[in-house]
Amino acid sequence: MTAGPGTALLMDARVRHSPEAERIDTRGEPPVWRAELPDGSTAWVASGYDAARQVLTDTGFAKPAVRGGERWTDYLAFTDKEVTDSIVRSMLNNDGELHRQLRELGASAFTPERVRATADRAEALAESLLDEIAGRGRADLVHDFAHPFAVRAITEHLGYPPEFVRRALELRRWGPSPLFDPPGSPDRVRYAADRTAMSELLHDLVAHRRDGPGPDAVSGMIAHADATGLDEGQLTSTLFLLLVSAYEPVADFLTSSLYALWHRPDLLADPARVADGLGELLRYTSPLAATMPRFATRPMELYGAELAPGDAVIVHIALANRDPRRFTAPNHLDLDRAPGQDLVFAHGPHFCLGSQFAVGLCRTALGAVLHRLPGLAAARPLDTLPWQRGSTGGITHLHVTAGLTELPVTFQPRHAVVS
Repeated sequence: MTAGPGTALLMDARVRHSPEAERIDTRGEPPVWRAELPDGSTAWVASGYDAARQVLTDTGFAKPAVRGGERWTDYLAFTDKEVTDSIVRSMLNNDGELHRQLRELGASAFTPERVRATADRAEALAESLLDEIAGRGRADLVHDFAHPFAVRAITEHLGYPPEFVRRALELRRWGPSPLFDPPGSPDRVRYAADRTAMSELLHDLVAHRRDGPGPDAVSGMIAHADATGLDEGQLTSTLFLLLVSAYEPVADFLTSSLYALWHRPDLLADPARVADGLGELLRYTSPLAATMPRFATRPMELYGAELAPGDAVIVHIALANRDPRRFTAPNHLDLDRAPGQDLVFAHGPHFCLGSQFAVGLCRTALGAVLHRLPGLAAARPLDTLPWQRGSTGGITHLHVTAGLTELPVTFQPRHAVVS
């Protein structure tokens, strides 16, 4: 069972975010289908809304890769054990009681007081970054704004010291993970080096805060982990998850939103309407495009697919949020659409615990760009803008978010505005 023709077209983010998608009808196409991975193996993809919700909530699907057997643990464990353990042992890869404990560890960083303080700082941060480019008349919004804004917002929220913020900014984008590439491929080698650098950063950060704890979130998380018996690898894995799951979706939301809005100049001309319709824009862009695999724990039938124990299922959230059985005219960007039960931040036990934090950053980033860069336009034809690998067709890299790797723009240059 393979993807239907419309579903296959919508796998391409260039199509999904353009008016071309409005001509695509996926009614009658299988909501669960097999995808071939770059190494020649396969995984199931749940792209229908109801199927996606079931996989996200049914205890018949488990997160630990060991459920999928040696092949799947090898996908994650391609660095030495210490590095791997410092990255992959968060709530993202666990279920049950351990998931609950790790989720509480992560949640300790998102108290209402911290989130409110970050919201205030994020607005000032966005204005400061845009002030740096306002007089140029051109910029790359990924490198000059989206990425540094998102990284600095989350690292400053967590209380990284300036030196560690700098180190985080120097790391390459994390989202396009070549987990499914054949062993020894150039991208997996590069990814292993990036994972090692990330591990070193996180261990150094924990050691720094142990030597000099303060009122920051990282110090609070260290105290929480120590009090509840969680080990160093679980702590650094949670810090990794909070860092990457904040900056990747926020940066990709900005680029994919602008890409979509440039196809709808009537909407782009009304920033207030865009702000009011942020929920619909999130559904339409679905910056968290797909999940890491879950594994069937027993033989089961899933919307026509016969699954065996250990079979991997990837939930394609971006496609589930385009299911015509759940949403009217799902491929149309309708900022007046009433909010619905979309899956923008997943669903069930693994629902994104920082969802409101992320929404706030998305609102701030997009609003600041639309207000502070008059005459904003893409500097190249939209169909030539480069998307992350894994965003534009079949599952090459497992790209859990979907966005542009660069976004050259022009706008009316002006001096920084002092408010």
